Amino acid sequence: MAPERCGVALMLAFAAACAVPGAFAAEAKVEVPMRDPWVPPELAKQARVEPASSGAQLRQEVERKLRTRFEAAAGPGGLLTREGARAAGLGFIDRNFDAIDRRHAGRVGYADYRQFLRDRGAALE
Repeated sequence: MAPERCGVALMLAFAAACAVPGAFAAEAKVEVPMRDPWVPPELAKQARVEPASSGAQLRQEVERKLRTRFEAAAGPGGLLTREGARAAGLGFIDRNFDAIDRRHAGRVGYADYRQFLRDRGAALE
């Protein structure tokens, strides 16, 4: 069959299939698993589902995260200035620095920050 006739035959077959609903339904069914559009596929494969923390475990986890961020921003000796808090993106400490710095020394340690949080109702160990 000539190439022109072959192309015409394919177009006619396609048109006929489109005109008859369900003609190729069994072959056209493609299932794609749903995925979160915000998670890159390579990370989704690595996803682990862990049970949510609660009670003492949750409090320890929160305190560990607070301490880690504070110590990463603190200078030598573990003391943090208002400017250091601002530069590290610790806006909560920056905004409340005067209340945290009870001695008005211009520097606060993690113990000062922790006491400030506990005075305001934080359930830290």
